[in-house]
Amino acid sequence: MYRVFLVCAAVTALTAVAVFSNPLDADDATNDREQERKMRLEYLTQQAREFKMSPVNQQSVLLSMEERPVLRYTNPVRNFFTDGVVFLWRHDAEPAVLGALSVRGNGKVFCEFASLTATPLYCDLGLQRPWTPEKKAQVDVPLKVRIPDSDDERRQKLAMRQLIRRFSVWMYEVENPDQKKELRLLTNPLVQWSDSAGKSSMCFGFAETNDPEALVLLRYTPKSNTGGGTWTYTLSRMTSRPLVFELDQKMIHEVKAYWQNPQSVKDDYLERALGEYPAE
Repeated sequence: MYRVFLVCAAVTALTAVAVFSNPLDADDATNDREQERKMRLEYLTQQAREFKMSPVNQQSVLLSMEERPVLRYTNPVRNFFTDGVVFLWRHDAEPAVLGALSVRGNGKVFCEFASLTATPLYCDLGLQRPWTPEKKAQVDVPLKVRIPDSDDERRQKLAMRQLIRRFSVWMYEVENPDQKKELRLLTNPLVQWSDSAGKSSMCFGFAETNDPEALVLLRYTPKSNTGGGTWTYTLSRMTSRPLVFELDQKMIHEVKAYWQNPQSVKDDYLERALGEYPAE
């Protein structure tokens, strides 16, 4: 009986040690992870600062980069250790390019860029060749709406949040084209923009987890003479996987697998490896 008591006491003591030790270990691991995320953010931000983008016919006029990322994400489905950020570049204050930079589980640093503008661009990304996107399709496409015209910016934003529900995006697996998944609309728009003339836009992301795989930009442009305004949408891919865009449950655009098809520096989407994340 005495031996049984000693054994039970020892087990209880070890359990207590484990219970009281684990929170400290967990806190240390959390702190280390947060410190690593901070270092990665600083590294990726510095990488983004080095990119030079401009209109093709005005290469002395650089697009302005927003230092604060529009999104910080991880991708637990595709790669548990992926840590990424999405940055915005503007042309004449309007959204022009979204770029995602990420450190993946194998330590590789990747970039993905999507043009949101019909303006041809010249982008020096430190690659072998510059990226010179010319977005000629699915940009500023007229959108029929049944929403009363309003010059009130708040009502326009509310209308955009309603209109985006008419869009859906499906992503297909390259290895198994029959396997598809409907992407989730991210709760908050990635970008909101308006000017003094009454124009406004919102860029929404569709995601498998929490990093955007597809983009839909909605824009309202007032008519200065007749009153009222026009609505348009712009579609952009943000993944190398095949996508199908739908409006009111009807297909309006399809993109094929990026790496399984010919690529051009004039494509409005780019994905490339930038190198290795520096070890400590």
